[in-house]
Amino acid sequence: MRKKYGRLRKKENVIVFPGTFEKLVENGHVAVEQENYELAVEAFDQAIVYEPDNPEFLGPYAVALYETKDFQRAKEIAARLLHSGTADYVDAMELYLTISIQLQEYDEVEMTIDALIDEGIVPPDMLNKFNYLRELNGRLSDRYAQDEPSYRMELFTLDEFMKMDALAQQYALASLEGSDLTDLVPLLAIIVARDDVAPLAITFALTLLHQTGHSDELTVRKFGWEKRIVPAAMTLPGQDDLTKQVLEEVDRRLLQDPSRLEMAQGLIEKFAITAFPFGWGTHQAEEVATAYVNYIESLFSGEQLPETALNLLIQQIDNDSDL
Repeated sequence: MRKKYGRLRKKENVIVFPGTFEKLVENGHVAVEQENYELAVEAFDQAIVYEPDNPEFLGPYAVALYETKDFQRAKEIAARLLHSGTADYVDAMELYLTISIQLQEYDEVEMTIDALIDEGIVPPDMLNKFNYLRELNGRLSDRYAQDEPSYRMELFTLDEFMKMDALAQQYALASLEGSDLTDLVPLLAIIVARDDVAPLAITFALTLLHQTGHSDELTVRKFGWEKRIVPAAMTLPGQDDLTKQVLEEVDRRLLQDPSRLEMAQGLIEKFAITAFPFGWGTHQAEEVATAYVNYIESLFSGEQLPETALNLLIQQIDNDSDL
């Protein structure tokens, strides 16, 4: 029987070999997952020629462009994603607004957020995120309006940072991605070493220091734990071998139950980011995977889990995280 390949695509009147577009998109996705954003951009640059409005790759394409500091193109792709009819409209809008802040388009960001909230487009569980995004946008707008280059290098002092709540701290640090962080390294090192900073904010500060290649050893404290770490030499959140093994084991166990699988993946990712640079202690991948499968079942059934150290740890991180 003749194999069916689907519709043929053409590029400048030349028929493209079947599967070319799909392979480019797959390569781009893999590159994003591996944080090889330059390679992802190369793949998506070719894929967009064939299907310029396909929402399958526009999101990661915009993210890859953002990470390579090509903010103007990132905004254009994010705008295409918004107009593509994507089911994740609110998430796409959050990405679009984050890019717009990098482009210092503060008035547009403010008006857009106001309109989204006034028209009830933002769901209740996302209101805090958008309100803090608006707060960050306003604060950056006030600083940049002074038109002094020094403000571009240090957006806040330690005192200002400590007066923010946890979500505002996260957005403040996230806004520094892609910037020249040279003058901010001392401040970031202080933030990492404090035990009164939100766990996620410490994670973001650590990843920024990793970005700068910071080679001094720092002491990190979270959830009563303490660890010495060199940011330049650390593995990024979720990229360690144990987390990868846990995800693989959960994928194997929940393959036939997509809803529980997605939930488990989200919980594991939340743990990896929130607890970073700490993990599940001495527990093996199979033990951790079993604990997550049982935890999800308990959420559905309402049954109480045994109060083991691992179960309590998983519940604590899930409950304490603002991710």
